[in-house]
Amino acid sequence: MKIATKTYSFRHAAIIIMCIIFLMNFILSSEYNLLWILLSGGGNIIDYLGESYKTVFNNFQLYRLITYGYTQTAIWHLLANVFGLWYVGIYLEKRIGIIQLVLVYHIGLIIAGITIFVFYPNSFNYGASPAIFACLGVLVNWLIRNRTIWNEYKTQKGFHFLLYYFVLSNFLGICTFVIHLLGFCTGFLLGFVVKKKQ
Repeated sequence: MKIATKTYSFRHAAIIIMCIIFLMNFILSSEYNLLWILLSGGGNIIDYLGESYKTVFNNFQLYRLITYGYTQTAIWHLLANVFGLWYVGIYLEKRIGIIQLVLVYHIGLIIAGITIFVFYPNSFNYGASPAIFACLGVLVNWLIRNRTIWNEYKTQKGFHFLLYYFVLSNFLGICTFVIHLLGFCTGFLLGFVVKKKQ
């Protein structure tokens, strides 16, 4: 008799971390207007885990190049990135495996997190979207090189959500668009290197 074992994935772990950080930020920011934080963001944890040019390059807090990607602010921001990571992760974990997905995700975060300061040196960044856009960049790379996989994409769970995510999240401001584009371009280039399972 085969015993069923529950397996966890990178997307499970990343989403749990995002939710814990979101809740801790909410709990530890009691001196702020909590309703305002819930709806529009901010808070103490964001200040410690988000990235800026000063914190990364002047203070050498290089860990922020990773932690900013697990730091979501408002509830809508958290939900959009949780669903974005969930749906893109379902497909990519099957196609490239957990190790390559972890690499794509974090390389997308780091490259976008560094290069954004070339364009916006005074920006303060947070959120998983550059990493999610890196994952989408890999998928677009594969699609351009093999048009037949479009039908495979369309049958995946969350396909329509990812299309809306890809388009609508870029209307949140020019800095947001640029960091998404940087993540996407990083992922697109990684698409030439990442090995797809048959």
